[in-house]
Amino acid sequence: MSTPTLDTRIKARRANARPGFSLIELTAVLVIIGLLMAGAAIAVPGYLERARVRVTKSSMETIKTAINTYMANNAGDAPETLMVMVPSYIEEGSDVDAWEEPFYYRPTPGGVHDFNLISAGPDKKFQTEDDIDVWTMDVNTGT
Repeated sequence: MSTPTLDTRIKARRANARPGFSLIELTAVLVIIGLLMAGAAIAVPGYLERARVRVTKSSMETIKTAINTYMANNAGDAPETLMVMVPSYIEEGSDVDAWEEPFYYRPTPGGVHDFNLISAGPDKKFQTEDDIDVWTMDVNTGT
């Protein structure tokens, strides 16, 4: 009886081996996926808040432009409310910020500006540090 050669034994092992991943390999992949998800869960809320601030500032700039257009068409008078401008100048529902809170709007004839337009910001409370004022905001920043 002849003894099998090394080449024959290797081929026999490969034929008997099952394809797939070992338990250790699967565990390592799951740990890596878990770490990536944990990192994303920590980072995403900050990005979302900055995005909401940017969207609110952009909306306020759009409303400011619409109010100026309204004033140009109405002898320089600011609208009494934002709803007066729907649908001719702004779309319905444009009077809320990214947190679904209504903007504070008030015409101020004779003031420094013809009107005030303010968002309560992330805390949804007016007269706090995070309020967004159309006249003092920096449109290019998310803070």
